[in-house]
Amino acid sequence: RLDLDNDRVRIKLSLPFLHMTADYSLDGRILMLPITGSGKSNANYTDIEVSCTMLGEVITKKDGKKHFNVKDFKVKFDIGHCSLHLGDLFHGDQELGDTMNTLLNDNWKNLADEIKPTLENTISSLLKNMSNNIYRKYSLDELLPP
Repeated sequence: RLDLDNDRVRIKLSLPFLHMTADYSLDGRILMLPITGSGKSNANYTDIEVSCTMLGEVITKKDGKKHFNVKDFKVKFDIGHCSLHLGDLFHGDQELGDTMNTLLNDNWKNLADEIKPTLENTISSLLKNMSNNIYRKYSLDELLPP
C-alpha cells in the first residue's frame, strides 16, 4: 500500500517456496553446540510471510523533481518451514556433519528465532540502502507516472 501523503509504503509478500544456495564459513556455536566448517549450503524455505514498512519523506531536488528519501525501513518475516544442509562440516567428518545437519533441521524453528532479529535488521538496512539508491536516481514521476 502506497501512502505518499504520510510518506509511507507498506508491502506484504507471500512466498510459497524459496531455495537458497550459498557458500558458508562457520566457527562458533549454534544451539550452544560447537560448530565449524566451510563449504556449500542449501536451504529450502516454505510458506514465508514478509511485511515491509518504508518511512521517509518527499524531497524536491534543485531541478524541481520530487524524489523519495527513505528514513526507516523495517522488514519482518515468518517462515512456515525450513530444511537445510551444510556441506563439509567439521572439516569433512561425515558422521559429525550428518549429526549436526539432523540437529539443525530438527531444531530449525529455535535456530530461526535466535537469528531472526539480526537477519531482519540486516535485510532492513540493505533494502533501505538499495531503495535510496533507486529513489536518488529516479524521480517519483518516473517511478509512478501520473
